[in-house]
Amino acid sequence: MSAESNACAPQLPGAVQVQVVQAQPVQAQMVGQPVQVVYQPAPGYTGPPMPIQIDQQGAQQAWILYGIGCFLCWCCGPCGPCFWYAVACMYFCKPYEQRKNLHQQRNAAICSLVTAMISTMLLIAVIIAYVVVFTNALSSADDELLEFESFV
Repeated sequence: MSAESNACAPQLPGAVQVQVVQAQPVQAQMVGQPVQVVYQPAPGYTGPPMPIQIDQQGAQQAWILYGIGCFLCWCCGPCGPCFWYAVACMYFCKPYEQRKNLHQQRNAAICSLVTAMISTMLLIAVIIAYVVVFTNALSSADDELLEFESFV
């Protein structure tokens, strides 16, 4: 209670002053929960697409090309990485000023580039393994042929 309200109230000898506290409702806050912010153009907006829309459309196209690359990689072998490199090139060939606002396209481009690089390295390793196995097989066949000719 404030000093002004105490001054107006009658004081009884031996009385104990009690302050009344009222509970206030508290809003519960969720800590660590993601908040989705949706940017929408104003009603009736007919201008050029908003940057967030451009990013979403580009990312959608990039992920579709990534999926096509995966399908072709499983069905047609080394054709898939061509699509993955194309997705990365489409993003990284843009000017820096554009790229810094295209976060969703960046994710698709990096994923495509890493996948393409890994698959290319695996393809090179498989080719080297086949060459080594084939040359070993030829050299052992030549040795057997020489032994056979010297025997005859």
